[in-house]
Amino acid sequence: MLYIIHGNDRQKGRAQFTKLRGALSAHGENIVVVPEGSVSKETLSGQAVTRGLFGEVSVFVFDGALEKKEDQEIVARTVSLLTESPNHFLIFEPVLIKEFADEARQGAKEMIDCSVKKMDERPAFNIFSLGDALGERNKKELWVRYQQAVLAGLESEEICNTLFWTVKNMALMKNTPSGNNADLNPFVAQKARTFAKKYSMDEIVELSRTLMTIYHEAHRGGEPMHIALERFILRLA
Repeated sequence: MLYIIHGNDRQKGRAQFTKLRGALSAHGENIVVVPEGSVSKETLSGQAVTRGLFGEVSVFVFDGALEKKEDQEIVARTVSLLTESPNHFLIFEPVLIKEFADEARQGAKEMIDCSVKKMDERPAFNIFSLGDALGERNKKELWVRYQQAVLAGLESEEICNTLFWTVKNMALMKNTPSGNNADLNPFVAQKARTFAKKYSMDEIVELSRTLMTIYHEAHRGGEPMHIALERFILRLA
């Protein structure tokens, strides 16, 4: 099933997105945040049919991950797969290309237009800038970006998943020979390779372990994720 929130009123759109995301995940469905640059016909086809370990459905979240025209064109060509899937595909993208919007209107379970006559000139927050700041080993920038993400209404789980995705890609590219993208999008692979040069492998492993602990401890009723993430950022060297 496909759900789309779009329109230039980003504040209203973010509120609708957060509300709908919570409703779709209220019964313990598996949440998967899809990162920018990872969209392909093959991955979307796989996501449309995949089921969780115990047969549960998944919620695939595209939070500003389809800013590029070519990525929206890919999704437009797979709309029928997504609308017929038992899994949920939740897309939050202020600007939709006509091809994608036209295709989505034919089968989307819900399509919410959060447009206003006067354009909101404030820049949309790019969640992947968090991963970039971590990859650049820029503690001050990461802290600023984290505060912006919170003000923009992003959930702690989305932030944690984005940081973990960055670290995972760094680990993958750390010792991968030049010219081998390890099945990553070339743009994502190049960024991860550059970031990986700023950390030792031991440091990357420790970052990964810490973020996994933050995620699982919060879900077990331990330290709240937003507090643990703040601590994680402030302790970065």
